[in-house]
Parts: sequence; structure tokens; C-alpha cells
Amino acid sequence: MGAPLQSRRCGELGELGAELASWSGCQVAAIVRKSGWALFGLLLLTLPAAGQLEIGQFSNQLSGTASFGYNGDYGNDITSSHSLGFGGTGTLSGYYYNPNFLSYTATPYYNQNRDNSAYQSISNASGVNFTSSIFAGSHFPGSINFAKAYNSEGNYSIPGVANYTTHGDSQNFGINWAELLPGWPTLSAYFQEESGQYSIYGTNSDGTTHNHSLNLRSSYTLEGFSLMGFFSDGGGHSETPEILENSTPAEASSSSSRAYGFTASHSLPWRGAFTATATHSEFSSYYDEGSNSGSVNTYTAMSVFQPTNKFHFGVSSSYSDNLSSSLSLAVLSAGGVAPAENLGPGSHSLDVTGNASYSILANLQGLAFADHREQYFLGENYGADSYGGGVTYWRLLWGGSFNSALSLSDNTVSTSSQNSLGISSTVNYNRRFNDGWAFGIGFGYAQNVQTLLVTYTTSNYSGTGHVRKRWGKFGWSGGGSYSSTLLTQVAGQSNDSKSFNTSINYTHWVTASGNYGRSDGTALQGVIGLVQTPVPQPLVPGSDLILFNGSSYSFSLSSSPVRQMSIGVSYAKSISDNNTAGILTSNNSKMINAVFNYQFRKMYLNGGYSNLVQGFSASGLPAENISSFYIGISRWFNLF
Repeated sequence: MGAPLQSRRCGELGELGAELASWSGCQVAAIVRKSGWALFGLLLLTLPAAGQLEIGQFSNQLSGTASFGYNGDYGNDITSSHSLGFGGTGTLSGYYYNPNFLSYTATPYYNQNRDNSAYQSISNASGVNFTSSIFAGSHFPGSINFAKAYNSEGNYSIPGVANYTTHGDSQNFGINWAELLPGWPTLSAYFQEESGQYSIYGTNSDGTTHNHSLNLRSSYTLEGFSLMGFFSDGGGHSETPEILENSTPAEASSSSSRAYGFTASHSLPWRGAFTATATHSEFSSYYDEGSNSGSVNTYTAMSVFQPTNKFHFGVSSSYSDNLSSSLSLAVLSAGGVAPAENLGPGSHSLDVTGNASYSILANLQGLAFADHREQYFLGENYGADSYGGGVTYWRLLWGGSFNSALSLSDNTVSTSSQNSLGISSTVNYNRRFNDGWAFGIGFGYAQNVQTLLVTYTTSNYSGTGHVRKRWGKFGWSGGGSYSSTLLTQVAGQSNDSKSFNTSINYTHWVTASGNYGRSDGTALQGVIGLVQTPVPQPLVPGSDLILFNGSSYSFSLSSSPVRQMSIGVSYAKSISDNNTAGILTSNNSKMINAVFNYQFRKMYLNGGYSNLVQGFSASGLPAENISSFYIGISRWFNLF
């Protein structure tokens, strides 16, 4: 990994740096960089503030920060380097003729990282962000956005655990346009394209992503009907590093999806409204183990009424003509690669629900509901009927606020001769005391027949709590949460997570905080990390499931001992284990950051230190250990 990083540093010097590097190495190129950028940086540091610049019909403002200092980096897999360097950020904003006609903002940055700027990158990051709007406030408004980043930091995510660190290049481009003529159908169009390449510290495998999407939407009002049509088309390709298995090649996958539909709504008597939507969706997904494609038509309708201020009722229905494709689309929408969900030919589903609510008292509301579901898959018909009711209640209690909700349902599944009881409940209480104490607690529990496949029952429960106290200039707070979801008929199919946090502070002098989190369950491989399975897990092939568990904790300490000075130190560690198709792997990451900043007039004295240690047992490589430091000065400027 050291060679690519070194060549990237040389590449940033442009054609002259590349020529010198080929002649006598990066050392000579670095000398040119030191002398040229140093003189330019010192010039910027002495520039006075100026006003707005107008050139013809253009009106512009340019501001930014230029920095100059000494930096170095070293590690077990990179070539150590120490040098004087120049960096900075800028913001060029302006408009042509009138801000509503054409306006723009460009923000370039160079050699920015967590040691000398607000950019959260362990390595020097450079790039530019650009946004522009045209004809704002007119009948034809539009906008353009563009961003390009080099050597910036990213994340490889594992649910409920602190993210692992990646680095690489990325680019995205988007354009938005609308037609809003009075009396005519509106039309809006949006196109977005994103791409990137990245490496995960501690592995020798790279990843790439490329995604694009197009969205069209049109609306019109005709004879009291609000009509809306829409179209979307998107897709992408990715190569995901196999860091969770004992192999180094990246796993390639690609997917595409397309959807179009129509929505109509109209007002009804009794302060009511009716809405109906028809949608056609199709998709295709290709990955190393196979492919999957399909299409589904979905029809929904809903009517709601409010005859009085206290009484509401409504009815809704939904029909899907391909239950298999609906489940695959749910996985794609969650960011995963959709495995082939084969529920047999002709699978479909129907759901009809009615509900009503009545305000018994100002703080007490009763509700009732009934639900009928029909599903056909694997050559059999399944049905489920649920009906029940409940209450919601809130009041001021013991100097605090209390609210709760409880609902009960009776569930009958066609494949079972027994009824099951469904329950959903939440309780929350919060109170603040005059002596500076405040606390809050909350609990929730639910169990019912789940909606995607009526043959399974899901349950979940959760709890949260927090407390804080102030003693004059001193303050303390703490909190925690816990949640668990599971399929009751399938042993071991659950996801659990818990977290705790605490912090103390004494005015501006010191603030300290700590966090702990733990999570375990099942997940699918996503484009840039793991995603929890959004469908009943028995439907996903066992070879596609990843069993994960992990924990993470972090500490931070910050202080502002004198005016315009800030100091901060943080430490974070993440540990996780994964089991993929019987292959057990262990992963770990540790990050230390320390920064300080002192402002005098328009000048800043800043510096910092960062250390990253990250490794994956599946890579077969030792954990990568990278450190960097910086000390220098910077100046804010306003050229025009």
C-alpha cells in the first residue's frame, strides 16, 4: 500500500512533479513543492481583506483559509515522509446579472486532514465542491452540483458497531430541472451519478462503486383530481473487498431497477380524501454466485374521513402480483445484493386494513382496527386475520410528562388451528427537577404476525433511559438503550444492540465523554459494508448470510482554557467477529486523534496527531499502523 500512496503524492504535483520524480525521485519534486508553495502560502498569509469584485454582470466574493506548516507521516506499510507543506480551503461565490438568474458556489480544498482542518481524513485530502442554480424563483428553475475528492476518508459499516476506515477517490455529479408553468402540468427531472474507488486500511483488496439514477415527476390538477405520474431508472456496479472471508479478490455485483406509476387523489365528504396509486417495478441483479431479475405491479388505495374533530376512520388496501420480486426489491432498497427469492410461480399478496380512532378525553384516545391478508406462494394459499383495539394516554404526572400506548389483537392464520395474541405497547416518562436533575425512561414491546410473510411471527422490545444533572458550572449526563428483534419460530434469528454514553463538563474548561456499543445478528453484504436483512431470514440462502457480533467504545476530552483556544483528544476502538458460510474472521480498528487551535487576529496556530491501527484476519496481513502529525499556521482571508 506504500507505493500507491507515494505515487499519489507525486501525482499531486502535476506534470512538472511527475517529470522531476522520474528524473530523481519524489525528493526533488518535494523541494519544488516546498519552495513554490511556501512562497505562495506566505504571500496569501500577508494579503489584506478586500471587498466584493464586480466584472461586468458578474459579482463575486472569494474567501478562504491558507495554511503553511510542517507535517509528517509514518507507518508499517507506507514510506515515511517529513516535509514543509502548503494547504488551504477557499470559497468562491457569486452570481451573474441577478442572484435569481445564475448563482454559484465553488469550494476547493487542498492538503486537508483531521490534523490541520475540519476534514475528517487521516491522509491529506484534496478536492472541490461546486453548486449552481439557474432561474431560481422562475417557472423553469434548475441546479447543478459537482464534487470531486482525492484521498479522502470513508467508512465500511457493520450494524451497531463503529465504522471501519477506508480511503480513496470519489466523484459525483447531479443536475435538477423543473417546469412550473401555471395551468400546465408540472415536470421535474433529477439526474445523479456517483463513482468512487477505495481501499480498506489493513487489507490488500480495493473496492469500486458506480451508481446512477434518473427521476422524473409530473403533476396536474383536473376537475378536482390531483394527478401525479413518476418514472425512475437507476443502477450501479460495485466491487466489494472480501475482507470477511479468507480470500482477497473483490466480489463484483451489478444491479439495475426501473419503476413508473401514477397517483390520483380527490377530496371526499366528511372532510375526507381518497388516494390511489399504481406502480410497475422491475429489476435485475448480477453477482458472483448467480443472478436475479423480476418485475412486480403494486396497487394501493386509501380513504380517510374525519366526520367530527374527535372521530377519524379510514380504510386502505394493497395488492402485489409478485411476492418474490417484492422481497428482492426490499433487499435492493436496503443497499444489499438481492438473492434469488423463489416463492414459486404466481406468488402474490393482498392486504386490506380498516382503522378508527376517537378522542374520549383531551388526553385519552381509543382506537380499533381490523386487517385481512392473503398470500399465495410455494403453491399454497395463506391467510391471516387480525382485529383488535387499544388506547393512547398522556398526562402530567409527579411533576413530569407521561405518555403510553397499548394495543391488543387477535390473530388467526389459515395454516394454524390456534389463535395468537398480538400486543404492542410503549411507555415513556420524562421529568425535570428544580435542583438541576432531569431524567427520562422509555420501554416498548411488540409481537405480531409480520406483514411480508404471514407464516412467521416477529417480536421486538426496546428500552431507553437518560439522566442529567447540573451543579452550577458543573454538569453530568448519562444514558443507554437496548433493542432486540427476532423471528419467534426460527431459533437464533435475532438482532440485538445496546449502547451506553456518559459525559461531564465544567464550563468551557473541560468536557469529557465516553460511549460504548455492542451489536450482533445477521446481515447481508452491501456495497460499502454490511446491511441488516430486511426480509424474513429463512428466505435468504445461508451462504449469503453473515453472522456478526461486535463492540466499540470511544472516549473524548476537550478544553478551551483561554479565549480563542481549543484542545481536543479522542480515542475509539472497534472489535467485531463475523461468520460467513462457516468461516470465522476477526476484525479490529483503533483511532487516536489530538488537535489544538489558537486564533490571534486572523491568524491560527494549529496542529494535531492521528494514529490508525486496523486489521482483518481474513486478509492474512498484519494490522496496518499509520500515524501522521502537523504543526503550522493558517490565515483566514477575504480577497474580494
